[in-house]
Amino acid sequence: MEFKFDKIDKKLISRLYHNYREPLTEIAKACRISRDQAEYRLKKLESSGILKKFATIFNYSALGFEEFVIVWLRLNCTKEQKLQLREELRKNKNILTYFDIVGNYNLGFDCIYKNKHEFQREFGEFLSKHKNIIKSHSTFITTSFNFFPLKEFDITQTEKEFSLEEKNEKIKLGEKDIRILKELEKNGRAKIIDIAKSLNISAELALYRLKNLYKNKIVLGSRIIFDMEKMNYFFGNLRLNLRHINEKIKQEILNYCKQHKFINVLSFGIGEYNCLVQFFFSQEIQFRNSIKEFLEKFNNEINYSDIILIENEGEIKTLPL
Repeated sequence: MEFKFDKIDKKLISRLYHNYREPLTEIAKACRISRDQAEYRLKKLESSGILKKFATIFNYSALGFEEFVIVWLRLNCTKEQKLQLREELRKNKNILTYFDIVGNYNLGFDCIYKNKHEFQREFGEFLSKHKNIIKSHSTFITTSFNFFPLKEFDITQTEKEFSLEEKNEKIKLGEKDIRILKELEKNGRAKIIDIAKSLNISAELALYRLKNLYKNKIVLGSRIIFDMEKMNYFFGNLRLNLRHINEKIKQEILNYCKQHKFINVLSFGIGEYNCLVQFFFSQEIQFRNSIKEFLEKFNNEINYSDIILIENEGEIKTLPL
């Protein structure tokens, strides 16, 4: 059943989208409702399954992971074989998420590896293992990722944006810091007192360590993971082969995407396609018109493009540890 959002629901979700460790009292104040009302609405969104997870975004390069790759597969298999493949992807610690695709491909996944050699070895073994059902594939080795607020929800205040483009040297973390990261991966809104209890340390020490993880840019931000079907919203990707990728073109596209109502992710990368734009929309006409406008705007910069529609996203992880 489709969930009926009102303006307050949309404002609450948008506020949480990039500010989920903000105290609920502050979120309620921004939404102009009481704390009790905010807590009630949040629990309702969670119990209905609309909000699947409060996911933490980590600085992968600081954790020693340099290769973030998106893979699309064209399969020739039975429904049962596809389900088995999805289950294999779910169990792989390097696979952050996997999803069904409508279009030229059947299945896709996002993965993270320490370096190109590790990805090449693991992906080569994966292709060899499933050579009888994988007919072709396409890879997109990302060089940057930018996440934007949910502008489609008509939120006017400035919200946090963040990028995975910044590279950092690997930071050595202690055992308790890694355990804090794992607690945040399970639930980005985990309370300090619960984190402290899990680690058998004081709340003050847990808060101190968490603040350092933010200060050292190990933890970058957050995202809400939605059940798109229940929300009656959709993700659609526009893949582009740009003639030239220079700083001028990248900045022009970035500025355009920041302002666009239906764009929530922009990525540049290496592969047959070197730019990926993700749209968040509720009506096909919104997606269709957005694609048309984008292609017209940057027509002189594009060699070719195609569209990938995402559905039935599986379990989502954000920490490959």
